[in-house]
Amino acid sequence: MVRFGVAVFLLSLMAAVNAAPLRVASFNIHYITPNQTDIVWSERRDAVRRVIGEMNADIIAFQEMETFVGGHFNDENRQLDWVLEHYPEYTAGAIGDPREFPITQPILFRSKRFTLEDQGWFFYSDTPDEIYSRTFNGSYPAFTTWVELTDRTTGETVRIVNNHFDYASGSNRRKSAELVANRLESVLNSGKAVILLGDFNAPGFWPPMGFLKDQGFRLVDPAGSTYHHNRGWHLIPAIDHILVTDDLCALDGIRRYTRDYKGVYPADHYPILAELSWTGKPLAQQCDSRALSG
Repeated sequence: MVRFGVAVFLLSLMAAVNAAPLRVASFNIHYITPNQTDIVWSERRDAVRRVIGEMNADIIAFQEMETFVGGHFNDENRQLDWVLEHYPEYTAGAIGDPREFPITQPILFRSKRFTLEDQGWFFYSDTPDEIYSRTFNGSYPAFTTWVELTDRTTGETVRIVNNHFDYASGSNRRKSAELVANRLESVLNSGKAVILLGDFNAPGFWPPMGFLKDQGFRLVDPAGSTYHHNRGWHLIPAIDHILVTDDLCALDGIRRYTRDYKGVYPADHYPILAELSWTGKPLAQQCDSRALSG
């Protein structure tokens, strides 16, 4: 009887593990710059703390997590320090010595759920492996960071690819999308699951996103504007996105975190989150096929 009870308990535990969704978020947190008069970090950091708690994400990919003090080789990152101080359950991946690894697009993950297998970066330029190389048209450096994580409970491995495309140049965005696809070709051919997310500075129907969908990525249905000018204005379609390969499905469309906290927004972009499942797991039965396009 005891053995039967233990067996039932183990089966229920396995079912619970298989049923756990993968909560993945993207958050353009906005730079800290000297003499800032708008979107001031000291005024909004508590809002950042609160929205991260509300998201309760397993993985968070940040963009613009940077403290400007001059030059690329600065290892100060007040935003990252603040987040890790208040949420020690996360480990920061896609980060390192700023002379060798850009530190402004970290990917945080729950330490108890995931192990970090690998990490890397590349810049949107003609010399993508040259750190801080300027974009294709010579404008300010922009880049992708990535981590490869293994879920401790399921053994599944996924590559999280964190992007921040140029806001000004359509040509740069298109070339950046092509570079991302090129860099991921061998990963996709190996059968690994990939989650592509970040600030693409492009609505889902613009050429860069269409190109990525043509490569086999499926876009999690955006819920509306994600860039709001730090005023809650919804003037343009979503430019922050989450895309997945066929190994994953979405339980619903994108969830935006649109509230302010006593009149203060966490940033000028809304954080976004998708609840995902592995297609081979029981939870996948709850996935909504309408939540993905590609």
